[in-house]
Amino acid sequence: MARSARSYQREADELRASGWTYRQIASHWRKRYRFNPRVAFRLAHGLTQADVARRWNEQWPDADAPKTAKQISYWEIWPGSAGRAPSLDTLNKLAFLYRCAAGDLLGGEDHSHLDTAALRESEPEPHPGRSTGERSTGAPLPAGTVLTRVTDRIVEDFEILTDTYRHLDYREGSGRVSADVGAHLHRMLEVSNRTTNAGTHHRLLRAAGDAAQLAAWFAIDAQRYQQAHGFCRLTISLAEKANDRALHSYGLGVLSQIHLHRGDGRTALSLLGTARDVGGQGMPAAVNSWLSEAIGEAYGLLDEPRRGMAALAAAERIFDGVSAANTPAWLSFFNADCHAARLKGRCLTRLSRPTDATRSLYEALTLLPADFVRERSGTFIDLAVAYTQMNQIEQACHAATQADVLARRTGSERNRKRLRQLLVDLLPWTGLDCVQSLYRQVLIN
Repeated sequence: MARSARSYQREADELRASGWTYRQIASHWRKRYRFNPRVAFRLAHGLTQADVARRWNEQWPDADAPKTAKQISYWEIWPGSAGRAPSLDTLNKLAFLYRCAAGDLLGGEDHSHLDTAALRESEPEPHPGRSTGERSTGAPLPAGTVLTRVTDRIVEDFEILTDTYRHLDYREGSGRVSADVGAHLHRMLEVSNRTTNAGTHHRLLRAAGDAAQLAAWFAIDAQRYQQAHGFCRLTISLAEKANDRALHSYGLGVLSQIHLHRGDGRTALSLLGTARDVGGQGMPAAVNSWLSEAIGEAYGLLDEPRRGMAALAAAERIFDGVSAANTPAWLSFFNADCHAARLKGRCLTRLSRPTDATRSLYEALTLLPADFVRERSGTFIDLAVAYTQMNQIEQACHAATQADVLARRTGSERNRKRLRQLLVDLLPWTGLDCVQSLYRQVLIN
């Protein structure tokens, strides 16, 4: 049975989630499925010929001569005898719809391999099983590509893929990408002895360290603390080898989060103190502010609110110096006001300052993008905790209900556990309908 356009779209969606461009997908499908380039680009977008005609007419309406699926078919059949050659204007418009260059839509023979200068710059589009050393930037390497040497461009592709996984986690949860990040990290470690120079080698170590700390966060979210501990130690080791004190400091900070989540403020505080010592005077403001906020949380667990508030005030002062230019890529989320407000609100709940906490948490919910599902779920849980501290139980249940819906969407074991812990705090109010409803939703549904 012939595959539908929607079937190809599902395959394309998976490749896009891995960082492939439409150009790479079309190139790969031309070889795999023997499509001509116009068909390959259309299917890479999951479009039928009728879909293309409709989009064309919406973009360039012509009541006297609207485009039809038959005309799209004629252009795709060409240079077959039943086809019609697309004009340059047609190619330009198709390129706009397919997000590519007009020249990409023309078939023909490729003799670029005869250009020795081009060979030194990059290799042809890689596909599974082909050895490659260098490739154009802008998209991660397709799975299965065999690397014989690792250049800055290759490392950049690794960095792009890590960032793609980071954003998928925000939207869909760690369970969606955890295994892929593990394989991605393993691949970087596997080729770490194939870098072309010392600078590239250090950059690859930092890229692997970024992936390792991301994997640690995913393990924390899944309540796999022993695994998270291992990823943190790997992050620290890679940072030491790369002589990256900021990443080393951050790795210790992530390690402290395991103990914060377990309620062990003293061990967390010890690790955070070491992290600040490692970071030293040149520590990026984002790392320093993030560590200070975590110190505030640790003091909250130790029932030392005065010190906790001092640490939180320091975090806010330091955050004033945070900018995109001085923030490492692996902590880029922290230079956004939404995350600063979210972390401040969480810290204030630890310090039993619920009124101030609710202000920060509502600010965070206003600023957080709607598709940052896991972060919004955690923020609603913090809000429910703050309301419980103020004995405003109906508001607490309302926030917790929203948190549970989001936590189920991402499969966050950590957030689900936090909700179950909240139910314990709500035991004195089990006679209220809203509490009983929340119990049913969290424990039974």
